[in-house]
Order: sequence, then C-alpha cells, then structure tokens
Amino acid sequence: MREQADRLTLIDRWHHFVLNQPVLVHPGETIWREDDHLLVQRLDGRVEAYPGAMNR
Repeated sequence: MREQADRLTLIDRWHHFVLNQPVLVHPGETIWREDDHLLVQRLDGRVEAYPGAMNR
C-alpha cells in the first residue's frame, strides 16, 4: 500500500513498521514498505530505502 505525503512529516513508524531512525518526508513524496525497508520516492524520482522492523 503506497501513500503520498500531504505535508512535511518526520516519521519514526509507518503503520506497524518501526524505523531504525526517523525519516523526513516532504509533501508529494510517496512512501511504502517492502520487506524490512520503508521506501520513499522523492520528488526528483529517486527511491530511498530506510531499514526497520515490524512491531506486532
């Protein structure tokens, strides 16, 4: 499930996924999770991966 940020946000978790370090997401950027990473598609088209783990 992909979501697009609607405002500048510093996130340390996304749903039940807890990041190893906080990530700054800008308005219009897209975020989603794959395996053990949160992926962020930046406005310039780059995709960055940030490690974390599921917290259930």
